Amino acid sequence: MSANSSASPSAFSPTSVTGMATTVIQTAQESPTSLIASSLVVTASIDLATVTSSSSASTPSSSPCHGDNWDRGVNALDPDAPPKPWPVAGQLVYIQDPNNYCINLPDPKDSYLIENWWSKGVNPTFVQAEGHVRSHCVGTLAPGALPMPPGAVKSLHIRKNQSLNGKAYHQLSGSLDCQILNMTCTGDNGGQYDSVPYRNCGKEPYSGVDTTQNPGFADYVEIGGDGIVCMRACVSGQVDGDPCSAKGDTKGCGVLTQGTDDYGDGFTMIDGSGSPVSFSINTVSPIKTSSIATATALATSVASPSGMNTTSKSGAYANAVSVFAASVMFAWTV
Repeated sequence: MSANSSASPSAFSPTSVTGMATTVIQTAQESPTSLIASSLVVTASIDLATVTSSSSASTPSSSPCHGDNWDRGVNALDPDAPPKPWPVAGQLVYIQDPNNYCINLPDPKDSYLIENWWSKGVNPTFVQAEGHVRSHCVGTLAPGALPMPPGAVKSLHIRKNQSLNGKAYHQLSGSLDCQILNMTCTGDNGGQYDSVPYRNCGKEPYSGVDTTQNPGFADYVEIGGDGIVCMRACVSGQVDGDPCSAKGDTKGCGVLTQGTDDYGDGFTMIDGSGSPVSFSINTVSPIKTSSIATATALATSVASPSGMNTTSKSGAYANAVSVFAASVMFAWTV
């Protein structure tokens, strides 16, 4: 609806209809032959005003997942919910140090992303992949996660064992090589991944924190776009005042991190109130798996999505993932 048409209902307010009636009376006095036509105009105007008024009165102020209403109700059921347990394998994140962490990124095997972007030679943005994520890890793999392609993370800065309003959290921020990750990081591309439940309109409601790596943490919020990413893993709570507040998704990393995000060169970690410690990053991060069979299954599960050009730097992502997994399969088992 255009700006002009959206303003049309106000033209038939009670005040304007009264004015039209006055015009009819004056018309009748001046030219009785014009009375019938003028009366039809007023009658139609009154009918439209009545319909517009009753329609507005019966329309809810805000349907679920729009405006200020982010609650589907206590009995809301997701028809597409995956089998429990939740959170599901493949969408778990955690933060330990610059050589051990997982973040969620567009899933290279997701059929929706393949059909609508990659098969057409286009890379999705961070926001376009909301609801279609897969955890990517450096170091220890979370269950169902993919290894981060070498070079995909250009810098990373971790703040561990922090506290906000008495609630504990870990935080990371850094820069990404979006070409390696098959992502578009130019233009209006910012988005947020989080563990907000389905009832509250979350797009990744079955994602969460790998509690074997971050015990006691239940929620996470991750924001990315323009080649940067920031994420917090926290104790439970995602409202204003919580370290993992999910209510600033359009405000960016600066709001989520209260200005403590860092995208400069290098790989560092601050533990508690300590000073930054620089890390040497493993060229090929070891993948710790429970068995050779697990590593084999992982390498098999990340075959290149159809339609992707695996001869280019960006298109080689899926192949790099599977080759990377296979290359370390025998090198690190526990």
